[in-house]
Amino acid sequence: RRSLQVTANMRRYRCAPAAALLCGALFPPVACLPTAAGGRTARHAAFASYRGEAVSDASMEVVRGAVPDWLRGAYLRNGPGLFEAGERRLRHWFDGYALLTRVQLSGGETPPRLTTRFVETDALTAARAGSLGYAEFQTPLSEPGGGVAGALRSLAALAAGDPTDNCCVNLVRHGGDLVAMTETQRSWRAIDPATLKSRGRVPWAAGSRLGVLGTAHPHPDPAGGGGLINVATDISPPFFSSYQVYTVSAQPPWHRQLLASIPCDDRAAPRWLHSFGVTDRSVVVIEQPAAYDVPAMLGVRSASHGTLDWLPERGTRVHVLDRRSGAVEVHVVQPPFFFFHVCNTFEADGAVCVDLCAFDDPEIVSSLSLERLTDDSQARDLPRSRVVRLSLPRRGGGDGGGDADGGAAPELVPLDDVSVSGGFADLPTINPRVAGCADYRFVYGIGAARPTPVSNRLVKTDVAGRGGDAAFEVAGMLPGEPLFVPRP
Repeated sequence: RRSLQVTANMRRYRCAPAAALLCGALFPPVACLPTAAGGRTARHAAFASYRGEAVSDASMEVVRGAVPDWLRGAYLRNGPGLFEAGERRLRHWFDGYALLTRVQLSGGETPPRLTTRFVETDALTAARAGSLGYAEFQTPLSEPGGGVAGALRSLAALAAGDPTDNCCVNLVRHGGDLVAMTETQRSWRAIDPATLKSRGRVPWAAGSRLGVLGTAHPHPDPAGGGGLINVATDISPPFFSSYQVYTVSAQPPWHRQLLASIPCDDRAAPRWLHSFGVTDRSVVVIEQPAAYDVPAMLGVRSASHGTLDWLPERGTRVHVLDRRSGAVEVHVVQPPFFFFHVCNTFEADGAVCVDLCAFDDPEIVSSLSLERLTDDSQARDLPRSRVVRLSLPRRGGGDGGGDADGGAAPELVPLDDVSVSGGFADLPTINPRVAGCADYRFVYGIGAARPTPVSNRLVKTDVAGRGGDAAFEVAGMLPGEPLFVPRP
């Protein structure tokens, strides 16, 4: 596809490739990434805090390419935009405070218009007042060895179900609202899609609380009804931690209805869940052996990967919930894998298939620390990952079933061309019209022209293996998460 570049207020912003795939610059979304500069300059700019004023409906100039006549609507993005809380520097890219970007596209010669705004949260309010008010994903309230006060505050917040509300990960449309969220249940905030102003926390129905944490990638419920489906993590060590599969009603006040509670492999150390797979019949919860280390979360010590401990000897356990019967089949994958995102989930030939971007281990989490991203002496080549298909044979065996009791083992098969992807794949998206379809063909995501410490190209992967793989890159630019827009 052709690329589209736009300029506003003497800054240059990347907001395409055009045609059918939109892509924002790596966060902060409004960082100035010079087109003539090398990847190092782009990387330093992309992972610096944005300290400019909010932008409201600013006119933008197309300086390269063209907006297709049919491409009309609001392109919305969420991501970390501020990495300091007073004098405290946050540790990780995922920890930055949420900054929203809206680009209004009206097709053809009409100039795009830009709006940006930080999400007003308790966490951001504390940071602007000069303190770290809440522990973030990889930033505890107190540094290891920093005393017990911060650890006790973190423990109290965790026990009370009052973790951070810094909703910096995703934007989801639901029930007529636009919702920003991260991996805590209290973080869901309704957003005005035109102004990006926060309307406050979503209206959860009384008595429908589930878990403290939850994935930031809920799915539209394929069973219909206009609701969502998601997975929460109830952290209740040492005996009661579990994953809770639930639906969210389509209309406010939003009610969370429990479908199933799946015991954690280790009740004292639940695993980190960032996303999951779903079909109209099944929910697939992938319990990778990246365990929350509670002492590391409290700032008492450091785990192998920040606040996560990698336990490869446990294998990757995959739970397949049959929504019709309530039965749960368990598959164990060895050697284990680590992942962030699912591309697509479907059922075919007696198996549930999950296409995802898989890593050998969670080294990618360490690679995305701000120290690695901004300090040239710490920068390393990106860890390797691939688009793979995880096929889980159905047996109807119930809890503890699957290959755990001698059935056919799951298969993990690569689908991508590493000569195109550079041996890196993540932030996948597909045409939403083919979600859940076994015969879908393309996954769009980010890849790497190596050596590089950050992704620097967009990649199209032909999962059917028919040679349709392709890559797109611009020197000195960093791509963000692509968004597929079907041609009308």
